[in-house]
Amino acid sequence: MSASRGAVHVAVADLRQRLRSPKYLVIPLLIAWFAQSLTSETTQLVVAGEYTGVQNAAWFGGMVATMGTFLLFVFGFTLVRGAVTRERETGVGELVATSPISNSTYLVGRWLGYFLLLTLVTGLLVLATVVGYMLHGIGEFDFWALASPFVFLTLPAMMLVAAVTVLTETIRSLQGTLGSVLYFFGAVAVFTVASLGSSTTFGPTGLAVVRNSMVQAAGADPTVFENRSFAFTGDPGSVMVFTWTGIEWGGAELLSRGPTLVVAGLGLIVAVVTFDRFEPTIGILERVQDVFARRDGAQDTEETATTPLETDTESATLPSEVDLRAVTPNPSWLPGRRLLTAEIRMALRGQRWWWYLGILGCIAAGLATPLGVARGLVLPVAWLLGLSVWAGLGIREQRFRTTELVFTTPYPLGQLAAVYFGGVSVALVATAGVLVAFAIAGSFTTVGAILVGACFVPALALATGIWLGTSRVFEVVFLSMWYIGPMNGVYSLDFVAAHPETVAQGIPLWIAAVTVALLIAAVVGRKRNLRQ
Repeated sequence: MSASRGAVHVAVADLRQRLRSPKYLVIPLLIAWFAQSLTSETTQLVVAGEYTGVQNAAWFGGMVATMGTFLLFVFGFTLVRGAVTRERETGVGELVATSPISNSTYLVGRWLGYFLLLTLVTGLLVLATVVGYMLHGIGEFDFWALASPFVFLTLPAMMLVAAVTVLTETIRSLQGTLGSVLYFFGAVAVFTVASLGSSTTFGPTGLAVVRNSMVQAAGADPTVFENRSFAFTGDPGSVMVFTWTGIEWGGAELLSRGPTLVVAGLGLIVAVVTFDRFEPTIGILERVQDVFARRDGAQDTEETATTPLETDTESATLPSEVDLRAVTPNPSWLPGRRLLTAEIRMALRGQRWWWYLGILGCIAAGLATPLGVARGLVLPVAWLLGLSVWAGLGIREQRFRTTELVFTTPYPLGQLAAVYFGGVSVALVATAGVLVAFAIAGSFTTVGAILVGACFVPALALATGIWLGTSRVFEVVFLSMWYIGPMNGVYSLDFVAAHPETVAQGIPLWIAAVTVALLIAAVVGRKRNLRQ
């Protein structure tokens, strides 16, 4: 089998496996809702705060492609990631390691599978935009003007997303939550830089290409569009209306996609170099420990060989009477101390030294800094550190294949409660410094709001993990809420109460209600799993 055919087989197998999952059925619904929201009569795209276009086919294609590319560029990583990691965790990677397929063929196949899935999503977005035009558009229908931004802007960006996804799955330190966090902020930073000026036409999302074309159509001063992005609003106010017939794809526009493709290719090359073929290398510390373990084992073997075995016949005699009475479980929703301690230890297993150092730093900073800084900066950072722990809630049994052991315990719902309280404990420890500082200041309302947030996040992780069987959805929701709410002042999503206005508007009460609903959903989902 040729390398190209092998890569295609890997890609097609990955795509088929994903499309069989019911979780991906929600994608067309989300796309239809997204396109309908952008193309409805009550929503208009305003450029630079002063201009809007006639709602023809080109205008619909440009605005949906712009926003769709941004969303897929930020969240497409989480959508497609997981094939290489799944094979590593399930042991299938051992079969790949012993197969004749080369590293480059395997990784190119994975990249192609990721890209095909993102291409399918892009195609559904094009169809949804066509439907939106049929319902709300005006003028003559021009399919190429509508679809060309998706072809030349969205698809190259998806090639880059797929390549970065493969790269993070081949680097050991980026295979977990850290990779998701770094990619999220990196993608947002890249998009922000690309949207600052019209000269950055080579940006991966192509925002400047669309904006420059609109500048020419509107006959506006290019400096008006500098440092000002698109905005969707239901009340545009007094704006100038212009007709935009789409992007004229010349040599400059097409060549602007070149750097994105080059970076995608370089990412794949680096992935091939860093790929361990499912045989992780042993670090220096692990090698030293292994040497001492072998030495101790050799000494034990030598002593065993030179020392005669002694058998105590009296102690080896079985007792004449054996108590075979059944142990009656004591069902309780509240977990015992030993169970809770065990769950916390399992949740913290695998955390690096710098994670514990960061937690200690947040505790100290919460006590030492002014209340405003502790609330607006230290508190969000402390919650971000807890993401790597909360992401495993609800899916740990499935990931480590201990479902049968956990679900056959006398009272598995008590174990679920221990998992939840363990997640809450991590949140309380990370924010302990801030909680103590506000308690000393007498701001008990803020303390209560933070406690509500500490209960909300583990509940969200449990509910999504149990029902969806993956942590990627929780990671996307958490990072999005964290970035939009606490960091950008959208109070309705400020679940950590980083802004005083959040408490003043009563947002923690709504978060508490959502927390209760999520806990109910988690219990219902766990009971559903027990019946299966």
